[in-house]
Amino acid sequence: METDKALAFYEKHLKRVSDYQKANPTKCREKCKRYNDKLKAETPEKYEIMLEKKRQYYLNVRKPKLEAQKSNIVEK
Repeated sequence: METDKALAFYEKHLKRVSDYQKANPTKCREKCKRYNDKLKAETPEKYEIMLEKKRQYYLNVRKPKLEAQKSNIVEK
């Protein structure tokens, strides 16, 4: 019962965060930029690790998904 309340609270929190981010895209963009600039200046090795993770995600997840979508569109 306690976990149900906790999960409901967590889901509401995620929804509110998502709504805030959609309502304030410039604030969120600026916050991300500040974080990335700080990370790049203070710990360049962590910044490089983050960039490598983004590259791997694109190559392993995003790109294959896009190619699959393109091939489905061409077949139709």
